[in-house]
Amino acid sequence: MTIRAFVAIEINEEIKNKLSEFLTQPKKIDADVKWVACENIHLTLKFLGHIEENILPALNRIINDAASCLRPFDINIENIGAFPSLKRPRVIFVCAQDKGSNLLKIFEMLDKGIEELGIMRESKKYVGHITLGRIKSRKNIPRLINALNSGAGYFFGQEKVNHISLMQSKLTPKGPIYTRLKNFTIG
Repeated sequence: MTIRAFVAIEINEEIKNKLSEFLTQPKKIDADVKWVACENIHLTLKFLGHIEENILPALNRIINDAASCLRPFDINIENIGAFPSLKRPRVIFVCAQDKGSNLLKIFEMLDKGIEELGIMRESKKYVGHITLGRIKSRKNIPRLINALNSGAGYFFGQEKVNHISLMQSKLTPKGPIYTRLKNFTIG
């Protein structure tokens, strides 16, 4: 049997609430955006896709090894951005940055370790971000961009990272439902 899974840093309620409050104005614009539900806001370290449940013990070992190689660290949640750019947005996000490149280190350890399980490595450079919405059409994009630009220098908070989580994602017609399968302590 397979499950859809990813490795993530869960975000505290205070930051989720600040992000949700900021998005109140952009959500009022009649743009064609699929917004991430507040309870689902997280920082993805590695998307795994559909995996066989029988690899979970080996996957848990790889995630635990990556988590234990670092010490707890802080990430700043700030600055609204978009991929590929705010001028032509497809994915709306908020930046997640740390001073010691710990996010990149964890990602690289996970990416390399999980390759042993037959899961492909990422072809793109890792950029720490929290997805807030996905744009489905160009409807009212100029107005949306103006609303998002007000978050260019905004600081939403600092997250203390002392664990990472293996998450399951069940897709439903009302949106995904995320369930934590296991926590792994940093350090």
